[in-house]
Amino acid sequence: MNALNNLKVGTKIFVGFLIILMLMTVVGSLAIFQITKINETVTDLTDNLAKDQHLSDQMVSRILLARFYANKYIRGHKPEDLNRFRQEFTHFEELLADADVEISKDERVKMLTSIKTGVQAYGENFAKVTHLIDRRNKALVEILDIQGPLADQKLEQLRGSAFKAQDAIASFYAGHAQRALLLMRLDAFKYLEEGNPQWVAKFKKRYQEAQTAFQKLDEELQNENRRQLAQDAKIAVNLYHHGFIGLQVDYVKQNQIIETQLNVIGPQVRKMASQMSDSVNTDFKNANQATHSLVSYTWMELLVTMIIAIGVGLSLGLIISRSITVPLMTLIAMINRMAAGNMNKIVDIAGHDEIIQITTRKDEMGNIGRAYDTLTNYFKTLIKDIVQVSQGLANGNLRVTPQAEYQGDFSKIREALEMALSNLRPVVEDIVQVSQGLAEGGQNVVAKAEYKGDFAQIKNALETTSTKLAEATTKNAIQDWLKSGQAQLSEQMSGEQDVITLANNIITFLTTYLEAQVGVFYLLEEKEERENTLRDSVENACLKLIASYAYTQRKGTDTEFDIGESLIGQAALEKQRIVVTDIPEDYMSIQSGIGEAMPQQLLVMPFLYENTVKGVIEIGSFHKLTAVQLEWLDQVMPNLGIAVNSADSRTKMQALLQKRLK
Repeated sequence: MNALNNLKVGTKIFVGFLIILMLMTVVGSLAIFQITKINETVTDLTDNLAKDQHLSDQMVSRILLARFYANKYIRGHKPEDLNRFRQEFTHFEELLADADVEISKDERVKMLTSIKTGVQAYGENFAKVTHLIDRRNKALVEILDIQGPLADQKLEQLRGSAFKAQDAIASFYAGHAQRALLLMRLDAFKYLEEGNPQWVAKFKKRYQEAQTAFQKLDEELQNENRRQLAQDAKIAVNLYHHGFIGLQVDYVKQNQIIETQLNVIGPQVRKMASQMSDSVNTDFKNANQATHSLVSYTWMELLVTMIIAIGVGLSLGLIISRSITVPLMTLIAMINRMAAGNMNKIVDIAGHDEIIQITTRKDEMGNIGRAYDTLTNYFKTLIKDIVQVSQGLANGNLRVTPQAEYQGDFSKIREALEMALSNLRPVVEDIVQVSQGLAEGGQNVVAKAEYKGDFAQIKNALETTSTKLAEATTKNAIQDWLKSGQAQLSEQMSGEQDVITLANNIITFLTTYLEAQVGVFYLLEEKEERENTLRDSVENACLKLIASYAYTQRKGTDTEFDIGESLIGQAALEKQRIVVTDIPEDYMSIQSGIGEAMPQQLLVMPFLYENTVKGVIEIGSFHKLTAVQLEWLDQVMPNLGIAVNSADSRTKMQALLQKRLK
């Protein structure tokens, strides 16, 4: 301890600082090592998993677009739809090639392999369908559209010639054959339009009637010219029959491929892509949890190391401090008396022996003791002046000024006091204005004065209070928006409304409340109500457009969709919403008095009653719907199902009562 007393204070502090620096180096090295590990995990999250997520989401969107244009081409046979399908399919294959390079995890590699197999199968089967469609169109153009009019022409010539020759029997059977031919052509057209097998049966029946008429003509005709006309007409009818039968076989094959392959493979590919996206999301969560665990472990290690460093530092500081504080105890006692205000009794109470004991030391303590006497008197004056300034501040007098003469470096005390007073005035005034703003409910109240040193904590507290107030107000506004929307929608659906009125009220309110620009309401409706003549052969139900908001139907667009057809039918089939951002130019437009534009986002969402689809809403918007807006839709969709089911049941009951009254 004596050796330590002989060391200069600077040497003691340097040795202590060196030891503490070594401890901090250990702590810093540990922190750098752990941060590197955390950075590797975060890099995996931001680079690899983010790429996998992007690719998976792109796959889901691309397969939906490819299937959309495939179904559209099958229905309309438009070359532009086929070209768009091929473009989307090519994009999807390019996306798969990118995924083949980027995706490396075994689980997702297997999913990607399944997706590629499904996509290849989908492409091959769609190629078969397009081939059958081309062959059918060729048969229509080269056989049916030629042989049908030719046979009709020959029979018309035969009937006219027989009528002029007053051969009533030949004219009758020629007209009968011509009528059967016309019905054959009508049945063929209806079959190609609807695909209903009943038209095939009717076609064959009409063909037999035509053959019977030709047999009668063969028995009755004697004129060689009229016999040749009948023979030519019969050949044309037979060719027409043969061409239609081949076309019907191709049509059956086409429908089989669509039902057993395209409509199965397409959803499977989309499901697998969604599963890949879910897999990436799971890895995101696992990696995020691992990162949190690593961060927690790092914090624990650093905390333990810092506690050890603090312990060592405290011990070292205690040793060094005692070598300094022990000789200072006398001076401290004197200074305490000085702090107590007994400036006139310090020397008498302390005694000259204590001062001499301090001044005999060889280190800086001796210098302090010798300087103490000189400083005592000077401090009396300074303390007195500081007290008067402090009392002025305590009394709220912010304009009090130092009065004593501050010499040398002590003049900085005067400058500091004057600066503190000048800085304190605007801070107090600013605190007053901020407090008044918060009391009046202001959400964006900002501290304007410059807060220095510890006063910055006051500014931080004020700004934190303002921020939390704004956050609470925003959260309450969101909840009010959700509840208000539900209540207003309930008002729109209240009362005994018919289905059409209810649908118009619903789609109008949904579109305007979501600040969207166009909305369409599709109701699941039994086809028997629309096509009484085909009641035994059509599908049970389809989605029919019954209400809309700001929607203008384009020429050639459909207003009815079967389950699984287009995005409307697909959403009903899967019983879940579909959100599309890459919207085709010919799909939907938003029109106003000054022009039209394409929506930026399309939302297709089914509503159910007791797990049964009752209809689908379609909303187009210039902006992307927020998570809060989508949450609100999820909340109100069950209410739509209940309201529409009640209105539908009420309408059917009224129709049944009216029927019974009649």
